[in-house]
Amino acid sequence: MSALLSLSVSWAMSLALAQPPVQTPTSAPPPVQTPSSTTTTTTTTSTATATSPAGTTTAPSVQSPKSPELPVWDPSATGAVPAAPPEPPVPVPVAETPAPPAADAAGPQEKPGPPFYTDAEMQQLRLRHGLEASPPPSERKSRWRCLIADPTCGVVVEVQATSGYAYRVRQGDVASPGDLNKWSSARVQYDVWVSIPTLVEQRGSFKYTRVSLGPKGGIIASDSKDVWGNVGFAGRYWFKRGRWSPTIEFSSGLAFKVAGIQKPDGRFDNVRSPIGFVADIGIGLGGFGAIVLGGQFDSPLAREDVPEKVRTQAGGMFYIGFRGNILWGAPAVFGVATHAAALRGVNAP
Repeated sequence: MSALLSLSVSWAMSLALAQPPVQTPTSAPPPVQTPSSTTTTTTTTSTATATSPAGTTTAPSVQSPKSPELPVWDPSATGAVPAAPPEPPVPVPVAETPAPPAADAAGPQEKPGPPFYTDAEMQQLRLRHGLEASPPPSERKSRWRCLIADPTCGVVVEVQATSGYAYRVRQGDVASPGDLNKWSSARVQYDVWVSIPTLVEQRGSFKYTRVSLGPKGGIIASDSKDVWGNVGFAGRYWFKRGRWSPTIEFSSGLAFKVAGIQKPDGRFDNVRSPIGFVADIGIGLGGFGAIVLGGQFDSPLAREDVPEKVRTQAGGMFYIGFRGNILWGAPAVFGVATHAAALRGVNAP
């Protein structure tokens, strides 16, 4: 009886251990699993125990069943939307300082400040207004400390010497109409010019003299030892802005005799004379020199209380010569040489 009871208990325990664990029901039934080898072993063991001879008690070997594998979760069965996988972080762009354009890069280059013209537009603007394509970076410096005229100078003080050939005409005997004396001679003149800019041309921040005008005064020496004074004005027009720019020079003034040969006794002394007129015009290079063409007229002293033998006759001349600044030497040498030759080699009537 006890043996039968033990067999029943063993059978019940084997059946209880052989049942799979209860799972929580899901929306879909779990897949059918193939019985593992553990259940077969347990059944065999229980059978062996049950068939053991009576009177022998054998303790069954109880083994812990392995946890069955969970079914694969199907998100479409419950309607749940799986969470999106985390996105990788987006790199934040770093602002880079643009590299300055190359100096020789192709294309128009805009100026950094107003008026914001490109290089091509600036060239068109300069061409429209008659300016040079490439302005000088700095102003040209004048030489000789502006003692020789230069377009970059302001007020200029010059010492000019003129030497040239003169064709002279003088009235002879005032009592004989048509009595004229004609001869060729030399003429020398020394003047001091004060040139003041009267018309100035501006290129950017640089100024250049276009027209200068100012007072002048000096002496005129002739072949008969007569010395005349002259006071007037002189001017110069500059065609360009260079040191050797072509120029037009002009001068005029009143002429009067200051010394000469006294007719009664033949002594060299101060001589009173009427006022004459002298004028010339020349074409030159810069303030260095010019070829001049001019004339002079000496009015007669026709007062009735003056005796005929001491009266000044009317006269005049046309002359052509070279006038230049004595600072560079050549005009001064020409003037002194011409004056000496006229006094020694010319006999005035």
